[in-house]
Amino acid sequence: MARQTASRTASFPSLRPAGENLGAEVAGIDLSLPPDQQDFAFILQALHRYGVIFFRGQQLTPEQLAAFSRCFGELDIHHMTEHVFPHLPQVRVLSNVKKDGVSIGITRGGMHWHSDLSYKPQPALVTLLYGIECPPTGADTQFADMYAAFAGLPEARRRKLQALRAVHDRNFRYSALYPGRPPLTAEQVAKVPPVEHPLVRVHPATGRPALFVAKDVVSHIVGMPEAESRALIDELEAFATRPDRIYSHKWRPGDLVVWDNRCTLHRATPYDPQYRRTLYRTQVRGEAPIAMAS
Repeated sequence: MARQTASRTASFPSLRPAGENLGAEVAGIDLSLPPDQQDFAFILQALHRYGVIFFRGQQLTPEQLAAFSRCFGELDIHHMTEHVFPHLPQVRVLSNVKKDGVSIGITRGGMHWHSDLSYKPQPALVTLLYGIECPPTGADTQFADMYAAFAGLPEARRRKLQALRAVHDRNFRYSALYPGRPPLTAEQVAKVPPVEHPLVRVHPATGRPALFVAKDVVSHIVGMPEAESRALIDELEAFATRPDRIYSHKWRPGDLVVWDNRCTLHRATPYDPQYRRTLYRTQVRGEAPIAMAS
Protein backbone atom coordinates (compact mmCIF):
# COMPACT_ATOMS: atom_id res chain seq x y z
CA MET A 1 0.00 0.00 0.00
CA ALA A 2 2.73 2.46 -0.99
CA ARG A 3 0.28 5.25 -1.76
CA GLN A 4 -1.55 5.24 1.58
CA THR A 5 1.06 7.38 3.35
CA ALA A 6 1.43 9.92 0.56
CA SER A 7 0.02 13.38 1.15
CA ARG A 8 -3.34 13.97 -0.48
CA THR A 9 -3.14 15.58 -3.92
CA ALA A 10 -5.62 16.02 -6.71
CA SER A 11 -4.46 12.78 -8.30
CA PHE A 12 -3.64 10.61 -5.27
CA PRO A 13 -6.29 8.92 -3.12
CA SER A 14 -5.57 8.19 0.53
CA LEU A 15 -6.34 5.33 2.87
CA ARG A 16 -7.42 5.65 6.50
CA PRO A 17 -7.61 2.30 8.31
CA ALA A 18 -10.58 1.98 10.67
CA GLY A 19 -8.95 -0.96 12.48
CA GLU A 20 -5.76 -2.95 12.39
CA ASN A 21 -6.95 -5.56 9.92
CA LEU A 22 -10.58 -4.92 8.96
CA GLY A 23 -12.16 -1.80 7.47
CA ALA A 24 -10.60 1.28 5.87
CA GLU A 25 -11.81 4.55 4.38
CA VAL A 26 -10.70 5.42 0.87
CA ALA A 27 -10.69 9.20 0.49
CA GLY A 28 -10.00 11.48 -2.44
CA ILE A 29 -11.92 9.65 -5.17
CA ASP A 30 -15.17 10.86 -6.72
CA LEU A 31 -17.02 7.76 -7.92
CA SER A 32 -19.60 9.58 -10.03
CA LEU A 33 -17.30 8.53 -12.88
CA PRO A 34 -15.62 5.10 -12.86
CA PRO A 35 -12.06 5.45 -11.50
CA ASP A 36 -9.08 5.30 -13.83
CA GLN A 37 -6.84 2.24 -13.90
CA GLN A 38 -4.42 3.59 -11.31
CA ASP A 39 -7.10 4.60 -8.82
CA PHE A 40 -8.96 1.33 -9.21
CA ALA A 41 -5.76 -0.62 -8.59
CA PHE A 42 -5.42 1.37 -5.34
CA ILE A 43 -9.05 0.58 -4.41
CA LEU A 44 -8.64 -3.13 -5.15
CA GLN A 45 -5.41 -3.35 -3.18
CA ALA A 46 -7.12 -1.66 -0.23
CA LEU A 47 -10.03 -4.10 -0.42
CA HIS A 48 -7.69 -7.10 -0.48
CA ARG A 49 -5.79 -5.72 2.52
CA TYR A 50 -8.76 -4.69 4.70
CA GLY A 51 -11.72 -6.79 3.48
CA VAL A 52 -14.12 -3.84 3.89
CA ILE A 53 -13.58 -0.35 2.44
CA PHE A 54 -15.82 2.71 2.41
CA PHE A 55 -16.09 6.06 0.66
CA ARG A 56 -17.75 9.09 2.31
CA GLY A 57 -19.69 11.91 0.71
CA GLN A 58 -20.46 10.28 -2.63
CA GLN A 59 -23.32 11.53 -4.82
CA LEU A 60 -24.33 8.63 -7.05
CA THR A 61 -27.30 7.78 -9.21
CA PRO A 62 -28.27 4.10 -9.50
CA GLU A 63 -26.62 4.11 -12.92
CA GLN A 64 -23.35 5.50 -11.51
CA LEU A 65 -23.40 2.95 -8.69
CA ALA A 66 -23.82 0.15 -11.24
CA ALA A 67 -21.02 1.55 -13.40
CA PHE A 68 -18.54 1.59 -10.50
CA SER A 69 -19.69 -1.86 -9.36
CA ARG A 70 -18.87 -3.28 -12.81
CA CYS A 71 -15.20 -2.40 -12.23
CA PHE A 72 -15.11 -5.44 -9.91
CA GLY A 73 -16.73 -7.85 -12.38
CA GLU A 74 -20.06 -9.00 -13.76
CA LEU A 75 -23.07 -7.77 -11.81
CA ASP A 76 -25.50 -10.33 -10.46
CA ILE A 77 -29.27 -9.99 -10.57
CA HIS A 78 -30.65 -11.24 -7.27
CA HIS A 79 -32.88 -14.31 -7.49
CA MET A 80 -35.47 -12.47 -5.35
CA THR A 81 -36.49 -10.03 -8.06
CA GLU A 82 -38.68 -7.58 -6.12
CA HIS A 83 -37.55 -4.07 -5.18
CA VAL A 84 -35.17 -3.43 -8.05
CA PHE A 85 -35.12 -0.57 -10.54
CA PRO A 86 -37.18 -1.73 -13.55
CA HIS A 87 -34.61 -0.39 -16.02
CA LEU A 88 -31.66 -1.54 -13.87
CA PRO A 89 -32.43 -4.86 -12.12
CA GLN A 90 -28.82 -5.15 -10.93
CA VAL A 91 -29.53 -2.42 -8.34
CA ARG A 92 -31.71 -3.48 -5.42
CA VAL A 93 -33.40 -1.13 -2.94
CA LEU A 94 -33.30 -1.69 0.83
CA SER A 95 -35.70 0.60 2.66
CA ASN A 96 -38.31 0.98 5.40
CA VAL A 97 -40.00 3.78 3.44
CA LYS A 98 -43.50 3.21 2.11
CA LYS A 99 -45.16 4.84 -0.88
CA ASP A 100 -48.95 4.61 -1.05
CA GLY A 101 -48.79 2.06 1.75
CA VAL A 102 -46.33 -0.22 -0.09
CA SER A 103 -42.67 -0.66 0.87
CA ILE A 104 -40.28 0.69 -1.74
CA GLY A 105 -37.54 -1.73 -0.70
CA ILE A 106 -36.53 -4.78 1.30
CA THR A 107 -37.15 -4.12 5.00
CA ARG A 108 -34.99 -5.43 7.84
CA GLY A 109 -33.14 -8.03 5.81
CA GLY A 110 -29.87 -9.73 6.66
CA MET A 111 -29.98 -9.28 10.43
CA HIS A 112 -27.98 -12.47 10.92
CA TRP A 113 -24.35 -13.26 10.15
CA HIS A 114 -23.87 -14.35 6.53
CA SER A 115 -21.76 -14.10 3.40
CA ASP A 116 -23.88 -12.97 0.47
CA LEU A 117 -25.27 -15.73 -1.73
CA SER A 118 -23.09 -18.35 -0.01
CA TYR A 119 -25.88 -20.81 -0.84
CA LYS A 120 -25.19 -20.56 -4.57
CA PRO A 121 -22.54 -22.53 -6.51
CA GLN A 122 -20.77 -19.22 -7.21
CA PRO A 123 -21.36 -16.95 -4.19
CA ALA A 124 -21.07 -13.17 -4.39
CA LEU A 125 -17.57 -11.78 -4.87
CA VAL A 126 -18.11 -8.29 -3.52
CA THR A 127 -21.20 -6.40 -2.39
CA LEU A 128 -21.62 -2.64 -2.62
CA LEU A 129 -24.09 -0.74 -0.43
CA TYR A 130 -24.80 2.97 -0.91
CA GLY A 131 -26.55 5.08 1.73
CA ILE A 132 -29.33 7.45 0.61
CA GLU A 133 -31.19 7.97 3.92
CA CYS A 134 -29.53 6.87 7.18
CA PRO A 135 -30.92 6.97 10.74
CA PRO A 136 -28.88 9.14 13.15
CA THR A 137 -28.46 6.18 15.52
CA GLY A 138 -28.53 2.41 15.07
CA ALA A 139 -28.61 0.62 11.72
CA ASP A 140 -24.88 -0.13 11.76
CA THR A 141 -23.62 -2.82 9.41
CA GLN A 142 -21.21 -5.15 11.20
CA PHE A 143 -18.43 -7.15 9.57
CA ALA A 144 -16.42 -10.09 10.91
CA ASP A 145 -12.86 -10.96 9.84
CA MET A 146 -12.88 -14.59 8.70
CA TYR A 147 -9.13 -14.58 8.01
CA ALA A 148 -8.50 -13.76 11.65
CA ALA A 149 -11.05 -16.34 12.78
CA PHE A 150 -9.24 -19.16 10.98
CA ALA A 151 -5.79 -17.93 12.01
CA GLY A 152 -6.91 -17.72 15.64
CA LEU A 153 -7.67 -21.44 15.89
CA PRO A 154 -5.07 -23.94 17.18
CA GLU A 155 -3.01 -25.52 14.40
CA ALA A 156 -4.43 -29.01 14.93
CA ARG A 157 -7.97 -27.60 14.69
CA ARG A 158 -7.13 -25.76 11.49
CA ARG A 159 -5.82 -28.94 9.89
CA LYS A 160 -9.02 -30.78 10.78
CA LEU A 161 -11.35 -28.06 9.53
CA GLN A 162 -9.63 -27.57 6.17
CA ALA A 163 -10.64 -31.10 5.17
CA LEU A 164 -14.35 -30.56 5.92
CA ARG A 165 -17.17 -29.46 3.64
CA ALA A 166 -20.42 -27.73 4.62
CA VAL A 167 -23.88 -27.47 3.06
CA HIS A 168 -25.18 -23.92 2.56
CA ASP A 169 -28.95 -23.75 2.23
CA ARG A 170 -30.95 -20.54 1.71
CA ASN A 171 -34.13 -22.39 2.69
CA PHE A 172 -32.67 -23.83 5.94
CA ARG A 173 -33.98 -21.15 8.33
CA TYR A 174 -35.64 -18.71 5.94
CA SER A 175 -39.06 -18.73 7.65
CA ALA A 176 -37.53 -18.26 11.11
CA LEU A 177 -35.28 -15.43 9.90
CA TYR A 178 -38.05 -13.61 8.01
CA PRO A 179 -41.34 -14.29 9.82
CA GLY A 180 -42.91 -11.15 8.34
CA ARG A 181 -42.34 -12.20 4.76
CA PRO A 182 -44.58 -14.54 2.75
CA PRO A 183 -43.37 -18.15 2.75
CA LEU A 184 -41.18 -19.10 -0.19
CA THR A 185 -43.05 -20.66 -3.08
CA ALA A 186 -42.13 -24.09 -4.34
CA GLU A 187 -40.61 -22.40 -7.39
CA GLN A 188 -38.47 -20.11 -5.23
CA VAL A 189 -37.28 -23.04 -3.12
CA ALA A 190 -36.40 -25.09 -6.19
CA LYS A 191 -34.57 -22.14 -7.76
CA VAL A 192 -31.92 -22.11 -5.02
CA PRO A 193 -31.13 -25.71 -3.97
CA PRO A 194 -28.56 -26.46 -1.23
CA VAL A 195 -24.93 -26.38 -2.26
CA GLU A 196 -21.76 -27.87 -0.78
CA HIS A 197 -18.68 -25.70 -0.14
CA PRO A 198 -15.37 -26.11 1.71
CA LEU A 199 -15.52 -25.08 5.36
CA VAL A 200 -12.27 -23.20 4.80
CA ARG A 201 -11.85 -21.28 1.54
CA VAL A 202 -8.73 -19.76 0.00
CA HIS A 203 -8.96 -16.24 -1.38
CA PRO A 204 -7.80 -16.41 -5.02
CA ALA A 205 -6.17 -12.96 -4.96
CA THR A 206 -4.45 -13.01 -1.55
CA GLY A 207 -3.89 -16.75 -1.11
CA ARG A 208 -5.07 -16.48 2.49
CA PRO A 209 -7.42 -19.06 4.08
CA ALA A 210 -10.66 -17.95 5.73
CA LEU A 211 -13.45 -19.71 7.58
CA PHE A 212 -16.60 -19.99 5.46
CA VAL A 213 -19.47 -20.74 7.82
CA ALA A 214 -22.58 -19.05 9.24
CA LYS A 215 -25.00 -20.85 11.53
CA ASP A 216 -28.24 -19.58 9.97
CA VAL A 217 -27.24 -20.57 6.44
CA VAL A 218 -25.10 -23.71 6.89
CA SER A 219 -27.41 -26.64 7.58
CA HIS A 220 -24.74 -29.26 8.33
CA ILE A 221 -21.18 -30.47 7.92
CA VAL A 222 -20.89 -33.27 5.39
CA GLY A 223 -20.34 -36.71 6.94
CA MET A 224 -20.68 -35.54 10.56
CA PRO A 225 -23.40 -36.64 13.02
CA GLU A 226 -26.17 -34.04 13.27
CA ALA A 227 -25.61 -32.99 16.89
CA GLU A 228 -21.83 -32.75 16.45
CA SER A 229 -22.27 -30.86 13.20
CA ARG A 230 -24.62 -28.29 14.71
CA ALA A 231 -22.39 -27.79 17.75
CA LEU A 232 -19.35 -27.16 15.52
CA ILE A 233 -21.18 -24.69 13.26
CA ASP A 234 -22.49 -22.70 16.22
CA GLU A 235 -19.09 -22.74 17.93
CA LEU A 236 -17.24 -21.53 14.84
CA GLU A 237 -19.61 -18.63 14.21
CA ALA A 238 -19.37 -17.52 17.85
CA PHE A 239 -15.58 -17.71 17.65
CA ALA A 240 -15.45 -15.82 14.33
CA THR A 241 -17.71 -12.98 15.50
CA ARG A 242 -15.98 -12.10 18.76
CA PRO A 243 -15.93 -8.31 19.34
CA ASP A 244 -12.21 -8.00 18.62
CA ARG A 245 -12.79 -9.30 15.07
CA ILE A 246 -15.66 -6.94 14.16
CA TYR A 247 -15.80 -3.63 12.34
CA SER A 248 -19.12 -1.75 12.76
CA HIS A 249 -19.88 0.78 10.05
CA LYS A 250 -21.86 3.81 11.24
CA TRP A 251 -23.72 5.10 8.23
CA ARG A 252 -23.95 8.62 6.88
CA PRO A 253 -25.86 9.64 3.73
CA GLY A 254 -23.47 9.42 0.79
CA ASP A 255 -21.49 6.48 2.20
CA LEU A 256 -20.55 3.69 -0.19
CA VAL A 257 -19.35 0.50 1.52
CA VAL A 258 -17.68 -2.32 -0.42
CA TRP A 259 -16.94 -5.68 1.16
CA ASP A 260 -15.32 -8.91 0.06
CA ASN A 261 -17.62 -11.86 0.76
CA ARG A 262 -14.72 -14.30 0.44
CA CYS A 263 -13.12 -13.24 3.72
CA THR A 264 -15.89 -11.60 5.78
CA LEU A 265 -19.29 -12.20 7.30
CA HIS A 266 -21.70 -9.31 7.82
CA ARG A 267 -25.06 -8.49 9.37
CA ALA A 268 -27.48 -5.60 9.71
CA THR A 269 -28.38 -4.24 13.16
CA PRO A 270 -31.66 -2.80 14.52
CA TYR A 271 -32.75 0.84 14.44
CA ASP A 272 -35.75 2.92 15.48
CA PRO A 273 -38.35 2.58 12.70
CA GLN A 274 -39.40 6.22 13.14
CA TYR A 275 -36.30 7.07 11.09
CA ARG A 276 -36.22 6.63 7.33
CA ARG A 277 -33.58 4.34 5.89
CA THR A 278 -32.89 3.76 2.20
CA LEU A 279 -29.87 2.13 0.59
CA TYR A 280 -29.02 0.83 -2.88
CA ARG A 281 -27.18 -2.47 -3.27
CA THR A 282 -25.29 -4.23 -6.02
CA GLN A 283 -23.48 -7.54 -6.03
CA VAL A 284 -20.67 -8.84 -8.21
CA ARG A 285 -20.73 -12.47 -9.29
CA GLY A 286 -17.95 -14.57 -7.81
CA GLU A 287 -16.26 -17.90 -8.35
CA ALA A 288 -16.74 -21.31 -6.77
CA PRO A 289 -14.95 -21.31 -3.39
CA ILE A 290 -11.45 -22.78 -3.45
CA ALA A 291 -10.57 -25.41 -0.85
CA MET A 292 -7.20 -25.53 0.89
CA ALA A 293 -4.74 -28.02 -0.58
CA SER A 294 -4.44 -31.12 1.58
